[in-house]
Amino acid sequence: MPEVPRALRLVFFLNGAVLSSWAPRIPAVKADLALSDLALGVALLGVAAGSVPTLLLTGRLLRSVPAHLLCRASALVFAAGLPLIAAAGDVVGLAVVLVLLGAASGMLDVAMNAAAVEFERRHRVVALPGLHAAYSLGVLGGAGTGAAVAGTLPVAAHLLLVAAVLLGVLAVAWRRLPEHVPGPAGGGPGRGGVERGARPGWRLIGVALCALLLEGLLTDWSAVLLAEEFGAPASLAGVGVVVFSGAMAVSRGLAGRVVRRTGPVVVARWAAGALVVAVPIGVAQPSAVVLVGALALAGAGCGPLFPLALSAAGARGAVGGAAATVTAWGYLAHLGGPPLTGFAAEHLGLRPAVLVVGGLAAVVLLVLVPAGGARPG
Repeated sequence: MPEVPRALRLVFFLNGAVLSSWAPRIPAVKADLALSDLALGVALLGVAAGSVPTLLLTGRLLRSVPAHLLCRASALVFAAGLPLIAAAGDVVGLAVVLVLLGAASGMLDVAMNAAAVEFERRHRVVALPGLHAAYSLGVLGGAGTGAAVAGTLPVAAHLLLVAAVLLGVLAVAWRRLPEHVPGPAGGGPGRGGVERGARPGWRLIGVALCALLLEGLLTDWSAVLLAEEFGAPASLAGVGVVVFSGAMAVSRGLAGRVVRRTGPVVVARWAAGALVVAVPIGVAQPSAVVLVGALALAGAGCGPLFPLALSAAGARGAVGGAAATVTAWGYLAHLGGPPLTGFAAEHLGLRPAVLVVGGLAAVVLLVLVPAGGARPG
């Protein structure tokens, strides 16, 4: 079985580490800037606003521009721009920085997943769960570092340190990324790009959308939820993000092996069932410790769903079509879920908002998955 290029794993890791590094510091930034839930939700919308055009544009760019160039450029801006968060003086400044980071993130998301899908198709292997495990390890590393230094290191110093480390990671991967993403069997690569393919079905898009909506919601709001609604100290609030991200990394690391034994639909059904249990019960009950445990179960459920949907998309059409469409819709939900929750929290309160948005997404997943929405190819 061919080995997945290490440079591609490093790019997935970097992508996961950037925004997750500030997730445990969101309560500190919120307090420093005296932001309401609504104002924070508006600022978080900046990530989605920056990502929307690049998510939609990158799928087209990949038909003519080599994926490794898009990965390099977007990863460089993404990592180097992280410390700008600490320089924001108000909600407008924070939103502008998050627009920039969102644009870099959107391009990197599509480009790296396109490269991964093509690797799976050419070598007939299950690689995406493992690559997304590297992404989750990046999230875990970023969130873990943020939680560890939340009470001791200023936000600016922390984000500068993270950026320096991630730029070093990028330097290692820079010249080792695949030089192009070959076209599908029987087709030419066309200057190292990818070709248009069949569009995925709405069920497949729905699985990707709900899975990444939950991932974004729980990553961005769990620390604030634990701190403000459950009275947890800053260290425990940050641990919630770490536990969620760690469970995602473990489930993704194991998913490829389990899928080969049981099939993707069985894995997807169990994952959706775990989310239906974890999200409503964890948020509705009163204990911060129990919520942290529920976040672990939710992370295990979220982990394999999007990679399985993406593998299914890659099996249905060329990378520039189905896979890029699923990636775009999924990450739009990932980025749109947190601000949607912020808007809902302004009217309902934070805990009811997470319960409604997250619980609804989990139920929709459970409805979609048994119908074959996560079946690869």
